[in-house]
Amino acid sequence: MTNEPLFDERFNPLQLCMGLFTIQHMSREREYHVVTAVPLRDVQSTFMALQKRARVEGFTAWMRASVTNPHAVELVFMPGVPSITPTRWVLASLLLFATILSTLACGALYRGIDVFTNPWGILQGWQFAGTLLLILGTHEFGHYIVGRKYGAPVSLPYFIPLPPPLSFTGTLGAVIVQREPMQNRKVLMDVGLAGPFAGLIVAVPLLFYGLSISTVGQMPTTGYMQEGNSAFYLLAKLAMFGQVLPNNGVDVQLSDIAFAAWIGLLVTMFNLLPIGQLDGGHAAYAILGPSAVYLAYATIAFCFMLGVFVDNTWLIWGVIALLSNPRHPAPYDDVTPVDWRRMLLALIAAIVLLFLLTPSPLQVVPGVEGTIG
Repeated sequence: MTNEPLFDERFNPLQLCMGLFTIQHMSREREYHVVTAVPLRDVQSTFMALQKRARVEGFTAWMRASVTNPHAVELVFMPGVPSITPTRWVLASLLLFATILSTLACGALYRGIDVFTNPWGILQGWQFAGTLLLILGTHEFGHYIVGRKYGAPVSLPYFIPLPPPLSFTGTLGAVIVQREPMQNRKVLMDVGLAGPFAGLIVAVPLLFYGLSISTVGQMPTTGYMQEGNSAFYLLAKLAMFGQVLPNNGVDVQLSDIAFAAWIGLLVTMFNLLPIGQLDGGHAAYAILGPSAVYLAYATIAFCFMLGVFVDNTWLIWGVIALLSNPRHPAPYDDVTPVDWRRMLLALIAAIVLLFLLTPSPLQVVPGVEGTIG
């Protein structure tokens, strides 16, 4: 049996917490140092001051609720400080360029252009590609700008190209790499919901403009893709054309801009699902904390139910959500709650999700035999 010291010689929790917390208990769990303490003033600002002190000493501090004392918190100190990763401008630029090409190819394909026999014809897909990338780019830079405002550890957006026929969009969207946990739940909420709300500011006007240059006519008989209705999309078509569509073999023949905007709204809907590190998952954790994992699993079960009984696309989304870890990581400060304004923002996001929910996203309708298009 060894007489191992409770704390490293270089680590002095009393000195770190002096003037910020009153220490009640100290313990050690392997390389982690755990301190039960009571904050002397506002818990958020107090922890931020402690975090600065800890990093100077080469430690990273976490704060969580105490399970034994409702008035105290648990401070967890971990040796080491997250390193600063340089911005990967070249990688981000190459992925963006590849995504521009793949979305242009999809847009040209919808116009009946074979880009392999007519490479310059790819430029005919500019309306589709430009609309979609503008929506997705605004979404991701909404995360990035708000994240940088708070000093959050977010990377540049990395677009993911996926050319046809592997994808009908030309992209799997974009991701922002979170290099370390967010500072607290308020930052988590703001950064998480900045993306979808920024994207909607662009997507909604583009959808209405795209519908204004679309036409209403008989549905094709030679095979086509039928986009699904959400409550919002149904109301948008009703406002533009004065009728519920599709109806009695009549539907709107979407312009490239309208179709890309519809995809942008579909992507926003998926991101607002309260699962893991999706945007809706950030908001759910900001409000519910670790209990958000139960909402995540319930949502995944809902995805699988829709996939079995309504549309197989939801099975794919359910698998992706399940594999991407439904359990959201905690921020450094997992104690400071969100305020009523952010609660209201989360409620608005939930309402937006309901209006954008698309039970049957996209179906390939085969041609009718015996007819000539």
